[in-house]
Amino acid sequence: MTRWRTSPTRLAAADDARAIAEVFFASFRLLTFLPMLHTAEEDQHFIENVILRESVVTVAESEAGIVSFLARQEEEIRLLYTRPDFIGTGAGSLLLAAAKRSGVAALELWCFQANTGARRFYEARGFRAGALHRRAGQRGEDAGCPLSLGAWSG
Repeated sequence: MTRWRTSPTRLAAADDARAIAEVFFASFRLLTFLPMLHTAEEDQHFIENVILRESVVTVAESEAGIVSFLARQEEEIRLLYTRPDFIGTGAGSLLLAAAKRSGVAALELWCFQANTGARRFYEARGFRAGALHRRAGQRGEDAGCPLSLGAWSG
């Protein structure tokens, strides 16, 4: 059983970058249909210099520390990743619930077509699949094409 902190979600701080990057690096490795193009150090640089500067980032914490994070720009969820050993514990659901309570009227996100577990997760939480198409600059096989899951609206 997961032991959540008293307040399991909170806004990320700059000094959370390393822990967030570790979650991102570990979780992204589960996407075996994608090539691994970045090192752990490059991921940390991305989190520090792009994600934490351009997005509202919320983290879920257990007694093990930061186990999941959600990065949002207005209504778009840019990233939602959970440590592999915490998938299925409710961390991602806590973060989505916090995003829904943030005051935005709707949330939109992209999910890889081949990421069936994530697609099931989002659809179970009110997101609906939209048209399959490539995002600007996206290359690769259809398995790597993001699938618009449309929006959740409150």
